[in-house]
This record gives sequence, structure tokens and C-alpha cells, in this order.
Amino acid sequence: MRVVTRMADRLLELIAPHSVARAADCDWECCRGYGSARYCCYYPNGSSSCGSCQSYWRCA
Repeated sequence: MRVVTRMADRLLELIAPHSVARAADCDWECCRGYGSARYCCYYPNGSSSCGSCQSYWRCA
């Protein structure tokens, strides 16, 4: 799991400033009833950023 977190941090650093990327809480969230999930990041200032729902095996 640590490797996945590190890879997500690096990907986020490409999009967001370094200090914001490290402070963000990011994880996969299941979409309602479709067996899919989206990757969301929540920032200390109360804002959030989520991708679109994609097929995800843990949300069956």
C-alpha cells in the first residue's frame, strides 16, 4: 500500500504544488451501485478534487 501512496503523491505533485500535494488526503471511493470507483483528494482548505468513476474490483 505504501508504494501506491507514493505513486499517487508523485502523480498529484505533477498537478498540484508540492506543499498542497503532500497535505492532501487521497484515496479511492466507491461510486454508488456500479462496481466502480473514483480517485478523490481532499485538501486542508476544505476543497476536493475527484476523477470520474472507473471499473474497480474492490467495489463489486
